[in-house]
Amino acid sequence: MTNKQLSAGDHITSKCTKCKDTTNHTIVAMVGETVARVECNTCGGIHNYRNVVTKKTTTRSKTSSTRPAKTSRIEAEWENLLAEVNPADATPYNIQMSIKNGDLIQHPSFGLGRVINTIKPNKMEVVFSTGTKLLRCSVA
Repeated sequence: MTNKQLSAGDHITSKCTKCKDTTNHTIVAMVGETVARVECNTCGGIHNYRNVVTKKTTTRSKTSSTRPAKTSRIEAEWENLLAEVNPADATPYNIQMSIKNGDLIQHPSFGLGRVINTIKPNKMEVVFSTGTKLLRCSVA
């Protein structure tokens, strides 16, 4: 590759402000050894030189090990909590239901869950297969 000294009248690629595209331009003015102003060969517009910068494409690779690790941890916790209980003993969820730690509930949206913590006066933490949720209840 040769390093040709640029001068007025030479052709260069620049970003045109009128065309909104990268096109060929003719150098109109120089300041020292740097290009100052150019004229678009497509539309004839004269403007300051805008260097064409190639965009760096950064590709973030989502490793398949990050999501399944979190999912497997939740699933493992879920299986441990439900190991010693019978899913048929679950009570349907109701906001007015009286609840205590360890109770099994059946939620219409989240499915089968186990109460792991009660927060007075009216909240409970329930572990479902999708994760932990905070629900309203009556604490016993």
